[in-house]
This record gives sequence, C-alpha cells and structure tokens, in this order.
Amino acid sequence: MQDMPKEIERKFLIACPDKNFLENLPNCSFTEITQVYLIQNENGFTRRVRKRGIKNNVSYTYTQKKKIGFGERIELESDISESKYQKLLQEADPNRKPVKKIRYCIAYKTQMLELDIYDFSQKFATLEIELPDINMPVKLPDWVKIIADVTDQKGYSNFELSLALKFPEEI
Repeated sequence: MQDMPKEIERKFLIACPDKNFLENLPNCSFTEITQVYLIQNENGFTRRVRKRGIKNNVSYTYTQKKKIGFGERIELESDISESKYQKLLQEADPNRKPVKKIRYCIAYKTQMLELDIYDFSQKFATLEIELPDINMPVKLPDWVKIIADVTDQKGYSNFELSLALKFPEEI
C-alpha cells in the first residue's frame, strides 16, 4: 500500500457562507456534484461514482477510498464514461442517498480550498484542504467561520452523510 496514491487532507465544519459572496471571489470556480455510494466489496474500500459539472459540461468518475491514518486515505480514482456511470448506479447502496452539493474551489495563498455547500443544509458547509503532510499548518481566510475541525470524525465524511443527509448537529 506504500506506492498507492494517497489523499492527505484536513476537513472543517464551517458556517455556510453566502453563495453570491463565494461566486464573486476573484480566485473561485464552482460546479455541481452528485455522489452515489456503491455496495462495498470485501477489500475495505468505500466505492462511489460522481457526476460533476453543469448541463452539457459533465464528467464522471469512479473512486475507491480506504483510510490508512489520521487524515490519510488511499484514493484510487478513474474517469469513466456516462454509460459506465449508469451501469455502476445499479450497484448503489440502498441504505445511502445521493449526496448533492456545490463545490467551490478557491485559491487562497498557496493552497486550494474545496468548500462544499450541500443541498440538505442551509446552516453548515464543509471545507477541505489537501496537504503534503497532515501536520502542515492550514491558513484560512478571515471570512471562513470554523465550527470544528472534523478531520476523521466519522459523521462528517460524505460516506456517512449519505445515510441521513444531515450533519450530526442537525440530527
């Protein structure tokens, strides 16, 4: 597992910012995302398919993830065709609901922030930042209102959010 691609990131629960404010930031792009979690295999990886984009500008990915340490996961991701996406949807986990969100990618200092606003919450959002090392200091803009560092807290992963479509604070 040493040579497998790793994702190292910190995740924060934040107060949901105004969408118009975000869309007017100078270094911000955004897109719609729908994630559907699939029935799990015995290999310990979570599996999902993702539709990303708006109208005719859409891409599809298949992702497998497995936790290997605090804030660290093996991430195997590949682009797939729409027909492969439709076929994989037949393997959707019946206990989980599709997670729909708008992702705002914001360049800030030397970092790329990924801020997700979910269809199911008007109050909360999440902010993720990928890092070369989990202990690296994180710099966030003043307008981000952090509620909690939820890195590796089970109830805040999209996989867990797909069960009830609610943040733990809203249950």
